[in-house]
Amino acid sequence: MNMAIMIAMSAGLPSWLVVLAAVITPIVIALTFLTVMDWINRPVSVEEYNSDPNAGFHVAQRNNALVFLHALAQLAFVAAGAWRIRQRPGVRVAFLLVAIPVSALVFLLSFMGLLAK
Repeated sequence: MNMAIMIAMSAGLPSWLVVLAAVITPIVIALTFLTVMDWINRPVSVEEYNSDPNAGFHVAQRNNALVFLHALAQLAFVAAGAWRIRQRPGVRVAFLLVAIPVSALVFLLSFMGLLAK
């Protein structure tokens, strides 16, 4: 076999694919989070409030837990992606340089979007 083909096959994922995943995956995580928030988040009815005056508090606690899970999912993606890319340090650095700001920005935008609702 040609030496260049062997090196390319052993190198793993192409750099452009890693950077594309670092950009798209946090956006998909955020869209999934926003969809779940829309499904779960409903106003407290009068009957529910009359039977349990702390119903609004329970909804707020559930929303806080979902926001925490969203942040945890973004962090887990960055950590797992950096751990998974072991073959070339330059690709790992590129992944981290793209994934960390994109994940943080997407998280903040989705969180502020929920606050503005």
